[in-house]
Amino acid sequence: MKSKLIKAIIACVVVAMLGTGGYFGYKNYFGKKTTTTSTRYYSTAVSKANLSETVQGTGAAYSGSTKDVSPNNNGTLSGLTVKVGDTVTAGQTLFTASSTDLTKAVTNAQNNLTKANLSLDTDESSEKVDDNKVASDKIAVSDAQSQLDTAKAALNNITVTAPIGGLVTAVSNVNGDSVQSGKAVLTIQNIGLININVSVDELDINKISVGQKATIKFDAITDKTYEGTVASIAQTGTSSNSVTTYNVVVSVSSPDSKIKIGMNATATIAVQSKENALVIPSEALVETNGQKYVRVETSSDSSSSTTQSSSNAATSQSTQGSSGQSSSSSSSQKQGQSSGVTSSSGKLVAIKTGLETENYIEVTEGVKEGDKILVQLPSTTTTTNNRGNGMGGMGQGMSGGMDSGSQGGGRSQGSGSGTPGN
Repeated sequence: MKSKLIKAIIACVVVAMLGTGGYFGYKNYFGKKTTTTSTRYYSTAVSKANLSETVQGTGAAYSGSTKDVSPNNNGTLSGLTVKVGDTVTAGQTLFTASSTDLTKAVTNAQNNLTKANLSLDTDESSEKVDDNKVASDKIAVSDAQSQLDTAKAALNNITVTAPIGGLVTAVSNVNGDSVQSGKAVLTIQNIGLININVSVDELDINKISVGQKATIKFDAITDKTYEGTVASIAQTGTSSNSVTTYNVVVSVSSPDSKIKIGMNATATIAVQSKENALVIPSEALVETNGQKYVRVETSSDSSSSTTQSSSNAATSQSTQGSSGQSSSSSSSQKQGQSSGVTSSSGKLVAIKTGLETENYIEVTEGVKEGDKILVQLPSTTTTTNNRGNGMGGMGQGMSGGMDSGSQGGGRSQGSGSGTPGN
């Protein structure tokens, strides 16, 4: 009995020791984590540049002038030799719509004119001339002549010529078919006048006006960019999936034979432009409570920037051999005018802006050309594990950290430590 009791006590002690050791081991290797966020900036100068705001849309090419060609009378089709894909010139003979009715009409009109002339000649040669009868005969002759002219004109119109030059894109009949006046036999599209029907989002449509210039790229023509002009703007939009777009017709200025009807194209319309505008990078803008600011570099920022630049240069030299190109040198190439990196936030100065593009913003008031401003780089977050010593020599505490990546770019918000300038 005592032996069983002793064994039970020993088992309880072992379990207690294992539990305590496990607890302190967990505390040792999974201690509290400390996270720090580092905000850095690069310096650049306010400069002048030519700005151009554009609106882009896609669409398909079509002819700006299309004509359906139909006969002038009911008849039998003959003489049709063109087919789809043929090119015709204006005035070229296309087909004839033969009609026996028109031929009979000319014959009848000619006979009526002959009779009217005979009556007039008889009355004028009569010894007893009736002036009223002669006058009536003259009217009859005039009417007969008019009817003959009309009949001949109708007979001449059975031969149809091309109203415009261009590409035959449709043929509806063959020789021997009965055709009707006003019903198209074929269609011609003028390939010398090409338009692009572009869909433009409702948020951009009011920026566009007739006459604005555009550049046009066709998906199937990779080696050329065409010039164009906005020709018309639809007043009624088309909605799909809660998005409304409007058709904008862009006319290609000098189309060539490479452009085919139906080709897909992208038109970039220049809606606004300005030369020698005072500009800042779009990422430099800080917006707070509806007010716009930039961070202007101070003297302390400049010193910090110089120190940081030296450090970066050393890092670049030490890492170039193993990686081929250091991260600091890559950053310098990307930023262009960057003069270094600083952890200070500079001084916030209120500005007024004008034209905005994807990469640059015009400044109309607040800074001048050459002023140094700070642009926030993506923030870097570092996490460190705080590990204590384990029990009974279970191991020494280990420390480390990892880079959790960069936050998204874009315009920074006015939560920095700077103070808005006057």
